[in-house]
Amino acid sequence: MLSPLEQFKIQILYAWSEKIEEINVIITNLSFTIIILFIVSLWFVCLSLKSSYILPNVRNVILEKLYEIILSMTGQIRSVVALQFYPLIVSMFCLILIFNSLGLVPYSFTVTSQLYITFTLSCSFFIGIIILGCIYNKLNFVKFFVPSAVSSKVLKYFLVCIEMLSFVIRPFSLGIRLFANMLAGHTLMYILGNFLFNVAILNLITIIIFPIGIIMLVVLLEICIALIQTYVFTILFIIYINDMFNINH
Repeated sequence: MLSPLEQFKIQILYAWSEKIEEINVIITNLSFTIIILFIVSLWFVCLSLKSSYILPNVRNVILEKLYEIILSMTGQIRSVVALQFYPLIVSMFCLILIFNSLGLVPYSFTVTSQLYITFTLSCSFFIGIIILGCIYNKLNFVKFFVPSAVSSKVLKYFLVCIEMLSFVIRPFSLGIRLFANMLAGHTLMYILGNFLFNVAILNLITIIIFPIGIIMLVVLLEICIALIQTYVFTILFIIYINDMFNINH
């Protein structure tokens, strides 16, 4: 039996090289999945812009509910200026939700199970937040690491080091949390799926209902985890934006 982590390996689907021009083109299962997602997303965007109805259809209702949910999440942002980043928050929420949900489709590839994908997302957003804080606060950005309610200089220097360390750890916690949850849940589904297959081969009909029920519960759990991890990632991103507009402790 293959390793449970075999499903997360990046494999080469097609490779093309031209020695004369020194061009190498390699298509992996990860790149193929991202290309398909981009095409489908572009199709949905074009479809939503193409037709407009006075009476909303099912797609419009779903989009409106999604808009209301994400708008309620932005209640963490107390600055009116920060609300201009709402389109970015919506795009990030939908992107991560699609990536998480894609792994539940049979014979698909879980994009968020790759650490460098989640880490690239978290680091890129984090660098953008730092640039935003420096532009908005200028030199006052340093006050974010200095607690104002502490009078002792020794304790203040110690807390500044702690604040700087916790600030640097933020992108790592964002990326690793999303990666670890997707990896662990899909690995558990793979192990239980192999167990159910072996039970079916042995014709143990009397006990096959139990693993089927367990797998259905795990699938439901994975759907919840995909939603919860998307929610957590978005909420933390909103809180980090809020910190850039409220740097005083």
